[in-house]
Amino acid sequence: LPFGDLAYYKLQYINQSFWPVYGDFVLMLRADLGYGDGYNNKPLPFFKAFYAGGVGSVRGYEAGSLGPRDIYGNTLGGQRKIVGNAELFYPLIKGDKSVRGSVFVDAGQISGLTIACEDTPELCATYNSSLKQSEKFRYSYGVGLAWNSPVGPLKFSYGVPFKERRGDLIQNFQFQVGSVF
Repeated sequence: LPFGDLAYYKLQYINQSFWPVYGDFVLMLRADLGYGDGYNNKPLPFFKAFYAGGVGSVRGYEAGSLGPRDIYGNTLGGQRKIVGNAELFYPLIKGDKSVRGSVFVDAGQISGLTIACEDTPELCATYNSSLKQSEKFRYSYGVGLAWNSPVGPLKFSYGVPFKERRGDLIQNFQFQVGSVF
């Protein structure tokens, strides 16, 4: 903008596809890829970083909890986002597709954060030592329930992380109100 000094860009690609598998069973595959960075020697602003974890991302982990952390354990987000979901839906009531159960497998990674080391050397040391661990993919599996209710869409899931790392924030039961996908 002409009156600001932020200089960054973000690219994001989301693809969600559905295929009938057998009878009323439907397979959904979803990919969410993102990349952002600053230009003119400026970093990506922290409030524009990518986050993952939670419903609509990698279930079983707290919302926005994947990726690099600061010295206090707060999630910093990142420049790159890779999230993939595979979910098999089936109607729970014969002939009514407004209530569907599902089984799922999720995977995701947030990485590539750059921070100004000259201003915060202690943050850089902690960040660089934990970066390798935080950039690994996280995985989960579980079951879900989606209901297109009269008050709006509701989605419940119970996710179980596997190959989690020390310090990961786990949240097995999660729900979402208001978004179908």
